[in-house]
Amino acid sequence: MDFLLINGKAIKPPKEITVSPEVLDKSERTADGTLVVDIIGTKRKVDANWEYLSAEDMMTLQKETGGGAFTELTFHDNATGELVTIAARSDGITYMPHYDWARGRIMWKSVSVSFQER
Repeated sequence: MDFLLINGKAIKPPKEITVSPEVLDKSERTADGTLVVDIIGTKRKVDANWEYLSAEDMMTLQKETGGGAFTELTFHDNATGELVTIAARSDGITYMPHYDWARGRIMWKSVSVSFQER
């Protein structure tokens, strides 16, 4: 079962996926000091973390999330128990290169990416 798809492409299941709601609101005070809040909407923020990614998975992740464009993100939502698809934009990827001496190749360590729903 795929837990995370980016533009329909499967990537190694993340160690952790965190989905958190973001409430979009506008607040201001009236002349008597009362706080008035207008709720504009609720969007989701999705954070995914991997302990290690192969060079192939890292290339797929960078290719599909780069350029600041919106991507189609499909993930497992614990609230519904099903896969959910949203249009989202990546806030960037953080990672550290790591050489795997046993396999003789470069791996990517502590990889994380955040997405914000459109």
